[in-house]
Amino acid sequence: MSDDAYLIDLIPDELALARTQLASGLASVAETTLRRRLVQVELEGGSRDEADAVHALLAEALWRQGRPRAAGAELAAIRPASMELRRPLAVIIAAEAAAAGGDAADAARRAEAAVTSIGVDDTWRIRGGVPGRVAWPVPASMRPTTRRPPQQAPFAPALAAVGTERTASAHARLEAARQAYRGGEAGRADRELMLALRLDARIATAGIDLLEPELGAEPPPERLLLYGDLLRAAGRAADAAAAYDRAGRG
Repeated sequence: MSDDAYLIDLIPDELALARTQLASGLASVAETTLRRRLVQVELEGGSRDEADAVHALLAEALWRQGRPRAAGAELAAIRPASMELRRPLAVIIAAEAAAAGGDAADAARRAEAAVTSIGVDDTWRIRGGVPGRVAWPVPASMRPTTRRPPQQAPFAPALAAVGTERTASAHARLEAARQAYRGGEAGRADRELMLALRLDARIATAGIDLLEPELGAEPPPERLLLYGDLLRAAGRAADAAAAYDRAGRG
């Protein structure tokens, strides 16, 4: 090799790779990437800033897999002064971790801090349909028609009422179904849609819009039953009966 020759490292930065994997819905794959990088940082004596960034991304990967307590443990490994802990997503994850650990007061405090910082709509968007235990405020476009008492604050005790919490959970499940269909996980999407319907039947019309493009020419009976349930909840009794009859012939 001549003195003028040089090498180009074609291996992408592992943090950037993990972010791409998370954005693609591959949280478990991102977890593997990040754990490998964390070991490398510890063995090579990498910077604390990088270690904090890895722990923050790993917390997100675990949270998106429905493991809030493990995600909270990763946040606890970050230096208290690190900017990583001040990011809105980290605050949201910390709230869910506190709720999963049974500390409702801390969960409400952290959730309120997140909503105050970035607003209801952005909080909902960042969460991306990940189910949780915190009764997050619902965006105006998704709120039920019942009016909230004038002096009720976003995280007042009344927000934890069963009706409001079930509605919020239903919309979270609906969004999770949307993301699963986009990711080609039809089975998981159907389950999320089924749960959403049982939490709040008012999502039926939106659920029909999600499911109909996924039915195909010969849908399995269980999917037709779900379709029928959605149609019936939307007030389309005749169409629901046709879907049930079709499922019975499957």
